[in-house]
Amino acid sequence: MRTALVVHAHPDDEVFATGAATSVLSEQGWRVVLRVATAGMHGAADHLTPSCALLGIDEWDWLGAANQWIDDGGKDGPRTLAAAPTEDIAAAIEAAALATKPELILTVGSDGLTGHPDHIAISQGVQRALRRIDCRALGARVRTQDVRAGEQLVQQIAPGQQIGSGNIKGCEDGTSLVEMSGASEQRRRQALDKYYDGLGSKPLAELLGVHRSTSDGLLLRAVYDASGWQLDRFEELTASSDAPSSR
Repeated sequence: MRTALVVHAHPDDEVFATGAATSVLSEQGWRVVLRVATAGMHGAADHLTPSCALLGIDEWDWLGAANQWIDDGGKDGPRTLAAAPTEDIAAAIEAAALATKPELILTVGSDGLTGHPDHIAISQGVQRALRRIDCRALGARVRTQDVRAGEQLVQQIAPGQQIGSGNIKGCEDGTSLVEMSGASEQRRRQALDKYYDGLGSKPLAELLGVHRSTSDGLLLRAVYDASGWQLDRFEELTASSDAPSSR
């Protein structure tokens, strides 16, 4: 059986970044395993099991040791992925790959999808690990045109309101991306609801008055409403250079 290893920084990244792809791979007969580096914020890890069941992920476990890294809300504290040496993250990814023997690794793209420093650290860790792992790796991206479409959708509902941190830029037109499509929109929305009440399924207009305006999750909700929940797009990731990590 072909195996895909999904590597993420936080619980809920498996929905936002790779939820369509894992569903498609599962339907095609792949074994899909998830490794998550942190427990997320406010007990988010409690929702991983039902989310995985909806997204076709066969099993999940920690990347590295449990509690090795923490999510501090993007403050880049000393125990976060962003503060960790890239080689340490790569070693944990390599260990997961040796245990699962994947044909494919899925993670976030080089921009971290949302620009979150922990996401970028995970992507860099995968690229470093590819120096010693012989398999294909894909990093999730959104397109600039889709970010703009999501922002325009918000403007139609609530003129003048801006959402998101400003760090989701997307990749420009013409960027070569791999597309995986055909997933169930309903199941991906349901998986998101496991983390945040109604973020996947309630009307966007209702959510704008409830969630923080700086929420990148809210912006991604609008982006997927505008561009489609049934697909994910990826850049091909390659092995990083032998240069030492700057962290």
